[in-house]
Amino acid sequence: MEKRRKKAGLYIFYGTLTVFLTSLILSFQDIGEIFGVLSEADPVYVLCAFAVLFLYAALYPLTVCILVRANGYNTSFGRSYAIGMTEHFFNGITPFATGGQPFQVYAFSKAGVRPADSTGVLLMNFIIHMVVTNLFAACSLFYYGRFATTSAMHIIAITGFSINFLVLALMISLALSRRMRDLLSASARALCRIKLIGKLLSPRLPALDAYFDQVQNAFKTLLGKKRAFFSCFAIRALTMAVYYSLTFFILRALHVDVGPEQLFFVICGTSFAITMVVFVPTPGSSGGIEFAFEKIFSSMSSGASGALSYGGMLMWRLMSYYLLMAVSLAFYIRLEAAFSRESRRREAQSDDTDGGSDINGGAGKSSDE
Repeated sequence: MEKRRKKAGLYIFYGTLTVFLTSLILSFQDIGEIFGVLSEADPVYVLCAFAVLFLYAALYPLTVCILVRANGYNTSFGRSYAIGMTEHFFNGITPFATGGQPFQVYAFSKAGVRPADSTGVLLMNFIIHMVVTNLFAACSLFYYGRFATTSAMHIIAITGFSINFLVLALMISLALSRRMRDLLSASARALCRIKLIGKLLSPRLPALDAYFDQVQNAFKTLLGKKRAFFSCFAIRALTMAVYYSLTFFILRALHVDVGPEQLFFVICGTSFAITMVVFVPTPGSSGGIEFAFEKIFSSMSSGASGALSYGGMLMWRLMSYYLLMAVSLAFYIRLEAAFSRESRRREAQSDDTDGGSDINGGAGKSSDE
């Protein structure tokens, strides 16, 4: 109970921090002007934006479902889909989006999949996601000069893109090379010689070694299931293209003159904004993502007022973060309710079995006497 209270308190803190940082960014522009821009939004394109968001949400868990089925784990498509949908909520309330996978491992264990197996599936899914998002990020660099319009954005973009590409390169190297795995493990042990680091890291070394092994096993499994890999790759590429295109419909809703021929440019702009603030250590990259999107909206709606770029950023943030987390939370609540019902059902069946044994045992004893 105490652990749950601490977690709840932490989530409330992260939620408050996110709202505060968003409000702080908005305070740089007249709030009345921002809401004035939003009040004049085209309702048809606003509905299109909502449709795009829900299409993205519907597509997102499919890769997890395919990988679970490809590995032959005994859990239903519906259960895997619901677990996949919870990722947005737990990633959204934790720094660096680190909360989704641990909860999903727990949820899959409740559904009868061993933690080692579900960790492998989730690592496969993460590798595919990283490859797809980095391909979009690489494409966005063709428009670098149009997106990075200030000195601050140059610094942030170089930092964010370097970290993102480095993580992917490190993940692939770790997955393919036993030497890289041994080098990282040896480096971690060397760091433990520093007293302060050793105190924190030493107890986690066995778990770190296990994680390295799981990455390599997951990659080998993924390469061995080419049909599942290419299906997941195609679906995730479509999913992310849908997600990145949300910005296009928000721009149209705010009466910015962008045509279908600029859709790829807008998709790249969204990818650029998300990638450049990947290192911001707040839930949902709060603070950084608002700054990035305000600048990107400004560059894609050249000549428009500051209120419009702030309004576009706010609409994007409300839909892609807060609304998506609410949808994901609904799936989480329903999933936990299903687990609770199943647990009570098993307990009831166990009580019935024990009760039947006691009755039979009691009757037998009475007869002997």
